Amino acid sequence: MTSKNLFGLDDWTAYLGDKTLPVRTSSLVRLKHTLANDDSTLASLGHQVLKDPVLALHVTRLAQSRHEAKGSVVTSVDHAIASLGFGAIETLIRELDTMKVHPHSVSERSFFRAIAASHHASVQVADWVSLKQLPYAEEARLAALFYGLVHWMLWLYAPLHKHRFQIGVIEENASPVEMERLVFGCTTQEMGRALADRWKLNELTLQALDHDTSPSLSTIKQLHMRALNDPRLEEEDMRELNHLVQQHYFPVKLANWMTLNVSRSWTGERSLRTFDIIGDYLDQPLAATMSRLHRNCALSAREFHVPGVMMPASELLLLPGGGQLPHRLTDQELKLYAERFPEPAEPQQEELPVEEELPPAPELLNPHIYKQILDRFRRGYELYTKQAHILQGLIQGLNRGLGMERVALCVINTRTATLRTAKAIGVDPAEPLSQLEVDLKQPSIFSRLCEKPALLQIHEANRKQIHNGLSPELRGLLEQNDCLIMSIFIGKQPLALIYADRQGSNAPLEEFHLEHFRILCSAATRALKQLPAHTPS
Repeated sequence: MTSKNLFGLDDWTAYLGDKTLPVRTSSLVRLKHTLANDDSTLASLGHQVLKDPVLALHVTRLAQSRHEAKGSVVTSVDHAIASLGFGAIETLIRELDTMKVHPHSVSERSFFRAIAASHHASVQVADWVSLKQLPYAEEARLAALFYGLVHWMLWLYAPLHKHRFQIGVIEENASPVEMERLVFGCTTQEMGRALADRWKLNELTLQALDHDTSPSLSTIKQLHMRALNDPRLEEEDMRELNHLVQQHYFPVKLANWMTLNVSRSWTGERSLRTFDIIGDYLDQPLAATMSRLHRNCALSAREFHVPGVMMPASELLLLPGGGQLPHRLTDQELKLYAERFPEPAEPQQEELPVEEELPPAPELLNPHIYKQILDRFRRGYELYTKQAHILQGLIQGLNRGLGMERVALCVINTRTATLRTAKAIGVDPAEPLSQLEVDLKQPSIFSRLCEKPALLQIHEANRKQIHNGLSPELRGLLEQNDCLIMSIFIGKQPLALIYADRQGSNAPLEEFHLEHFRILCSAATRALKQLPAHTPS
C-alpha cells in the first residue's frame, strides 16, 4: 500500500509512468518459437507481436527510444520490428516479466478484457482505413491499440480505484466522466494522453487522446444526422463535419467509441447510432457495415485469445447470454489489494453553495413566427419574389420571432461605395442608426464587413477597441449596446448589413441570441441566392 493517496493527473502520471506491463507467458513462448525457426522473417514476427497488444507496446517503446535520437518516430509494429531486428527483440523478451491468468480474479480478467477491447478497436480501424485506401492504416492500428492502454494499467496497478469507479457507474448510475474525476481527480483520457506523451508513442495516438480533438455531444449528434442525410444540417455545419471526418484521428476515436458501446450491447441506442456513423464514414450500406463489424470482431477474438477470457463484444455476439462479468472485486481481492495498491481518496465534503436565483434561460419571443420564417427561407415561399421580400422577412423574424428590440437593414450601393439605413424597427427616427450613411471607401468596421461575409458581435470585452477604431461621427451609432451585425452577400457581391440589439430589454445578448441570429441570416442568404438578381426596393 502506498503512503500517499493518488489524486490528479500529476500523481497518476508519476505513479503509472514508471510501471511496466507483464506479458502473457504463452505469447512469449510463441514468439520464442518463431525466433528459433530458421525460416522466420521479420514480417512473421510482426504478425506474432500484433496478436498481443502488451508485447506490441514493449516492442514499439523500445524502437521509439532508438528513433528518438534520430528525430524520427515509429508509425507501426512492422516499422518497429524492422528497426530493431532479431537480436534486439531476443534481448527484449528475455527482460520482460510474464503473467498467467488467474481465472477467479476479477481484476486480472478485467485487465485482459481491456486489452482485448483495444485489440478489437485496432482491428476495426485498420480494416476501415484500408477499405478507404488511405495510406495510414497501420499507423491508425497502432494508435487505436494504445488508445485504451491506461485501462490496462489501472486494472493492474489501481484495481481498488477501478472497483470504486465501477460501483459508481453501474450501481449508482453516475456519469462516467464525473465518476472519473471523483475517483481519479482527472479523466482516464487525460491520463492516457499523459502516459502516451511520457512514453513517446506515435503522434496519432497523442492526437486521438487529446481532449481538444474530442467532438462534443452536439457534434456527435450532428455526425449521426449527417449519416442519415438529415436536411436540417446547415451548410456551415456540413463543412465542419466533413473536415472532422477527414482527420486521421477520427477513425481511431470512432473505433474506440464503437468497441466501448458494443462491449455493453450490440443493440443499444448508442451502438446503433455509432453503426450509422461508421457506415457513413465507410460509404457503405448499413447491412454491409454490420457484416464487416461482426467479421472484424470475430477476427479479433480469434487473434487475441486468452483462456477463460473473451472481450464482452465478442461474447455478446457469439455466446448466448455472454458479456456478463462481475464488476466488484471479490472480498479476497479487496483484502489482498489493500496491502499492495493505493486506495481511493475519500471524497472531500464540499460546503453547499448558497443558492442564487439564476436568470431565466433565454427563449424565442415567438417560436411560431421564427420557425415559420425560417421554414420559408429554407423551403421557398411563393410570395418571396424579390430580394426586398426576403430582407423584410428577415427583419420580422429577428424582431418578432427572436425578440431583438431594434433591427436595422442597411443596404450597400456598390456603385457609390456607400452604406445607408433602408429600414429600421424599434429605432427612434432621431437616432443615428436610423439616419446612418457611411462612406465605404473610408476604412472602418463597416467597410471591413462589406469585404466578405462575416458576423460581428459587439460586447463588453471588445466594445472599447471597436469604438476606438470608429470616426467621431460613427461612435454615437453603437453607443453602449451589445449588438450583432452580419453582412449579407450574394455570391461575391455585398448586398446589405443587418443590425440587431436588445436595447431596453435589461438583459445582455447571450450565445442563444447569437446562434439564432446567425441561423436566420444564413437561411435568408441562401434564399436570396435562389432568386434572380434584383436590387432591394
